[in-house]
Amino acid sequence: MGELNVSFLEEEIKAYLLSLNKITGLRFSFFQPGEHLEHIVAGETPFCLELQTRKEGSDRCVESKRSIVLMAQKADKPVFDICHSRMGQAGAVIMLNGESAGVVVACQALLHGLSEEHKEHIRSVGREIGYSNPDNLIVAAAKNPVLSRTQLEDIIFFVKEQLEEKATSRTTLEDTTEYLMDKYEELMFLYSITEKLTPEHEYSKTLSEILDKGLQKLSARSAFLVLEGESGIHNPEALETYGEPLLQKDAVVLPEKLADFLVSCDGPALALGPEEMGLTTQTRYNALLVYPFRIKEYRMAYMVFAWEKIEELGDTEYKFVAALANQASVVLHTVHLYRELADLLFSTLEALSSAIDAKDPYTHGHSHRVADYAVMISSAMGEPPRFLTMIKIAGQLHDFGKIGIAETILSKEGKLDPEERSVMNEHPALGAQILSRFKSFSEFVPGIRHHHERYDGSGYPDNLSGDKIPLIGRIIAVADAFDAMTTSRPYRDHLSSEKAVAEIQANVGKQFDPVIVKAFVRGLEARLKDA
Repeated sequence: MGELNVSFLEEEIKAYLLSLNKITGLRFSFFQPGEHLEHIVAGETPFCLELQTRKEGSDRCVESKRSIVLMAQKADKPVFDICHSRMGQAGAVIMLNGESAGVVVACQALLHGLSEEHKEHIRSVGREIGYSNPDNLIVAAAKNPVLSRTQLEDIIFFVKEQLEEKATSRTTLEDTTEYLMDKYEELMFLYSITEKLTPEHEYSKTLSEILDKGLQKLSARSAFLVLEGESGIHNPEALETYGEPLLQKDAVVLPEKLADFLVSCDGPALALGPEEMGLTTQTRYNALLVYPFRIKEYRMAYMVFAWEKIEELGDTEYKFVAALANQASVVLHTVHLYRELADLLFSTLEALSSAIDAKDPYTHGHSHRVADYAVMISSAMGEPPRFLTMIKIAGQLHDFGKIGIAETILSKEGKLDPEERSVMNEHPALGAQILSRFKSFSEFVPGIRHHHERYDGSGYPDNLSGDKIPLIGRIIAVADAFDAMTTSRPYRDHLSSEKAVAEIQANVGKQFDPVIVKAFVRGLEARLKDA
């Protein structure tokens, strides 16, 4: 990762160096790796601007920069040099994963003010480059910051550390986002091929259809499909029945003799008589066909058909049952994959959102709670399973952009001043900018960008109003506000749930979508009732 992905970080580096230019008055440059010395310039000093009005002056500046960059590349610590105009300059290599990721340079610092000797040197430089009035250069030079060599070196060392920290966190963030994108693509692929199978219980409809086909073809009276539990077949994980009831649907324990019989079948088996079947003698069923099959490598399952009376089964019937079992195996394996992938995706999201929340010690668990409330609202609105997955991911990542906000702002104990608030308000757009690089996230990125819009159009970043605000953004806005109000801050205590709900309802039509607020209240009431 020697090149730092500068194309991605270029604007952020420039913005950071420009902020330092405003504070120090120094001219900063960031040179990308390589001999071409392509670089970003952030801020100019009055002297530098005057000097570069002549091509000869610009050429001298370029040579001075080349000199300090080459010095920095050969050193293992920040270096100092005097430029052609006897101004101070310092440079340092930005290291990432043990490799150079570029060089940052700070220059145009007066070391000890302007002595008469220095003024004469500047006049000499002016005459050499054909500058019409060299004394103007002296006036411009007097406006440069007066720093000692130690101060300049300290500044460049600080900048080096800050850029390395930003580069490392951005690289880690980028890698994690790439990983999330891959997992999200896989999850959405599973949805595309088997939307009927998710979430957890909808796949039972497909299994019922499979069993129904079997009943019709085999003229059976009852059927069930049981999936072995982690502790064995006696405690099954899933049970689907169809036709006349042979077993109680959703049973968590199979009759011991029946369970023993199923386990004993290492292939298709036909049992005749209740005793042989492991059923009570009171049952009216006298024949039982068991077809055991394995769900890939992880679990055994059993498809069972029952008759009161049965004629002999032939190869055609056995092959048909085998085909049904194969269909059921695909369904159950897909459900297994979905669960595994969803668990992996959301555990990764949990870790990532925790890392984001950790930047602000007062919002621990915030992203997780917002995602939970957003899913609750969406469920109350009757949104489909795929949307619930998207809103959960969007909720977890809604504050993703805070990774680029200074911790001094995030963790400030007190209200933000206008300038700090302006910086903080950039986080929705910054998060959307980062995540929009991945097409897989395109469905919910607008919701992340616009979760601080207001229904009346007075929000940010784009002053959208009403239905122009993406649905995901409108849902997260309510979930985010509720969690913020019910969580303590250094400058205020948290509100009770009742007061927070009242506050949200008071802002219906102004800050929040009325339809979503109603769904939020329904969802919250249902949750409290079930608690």
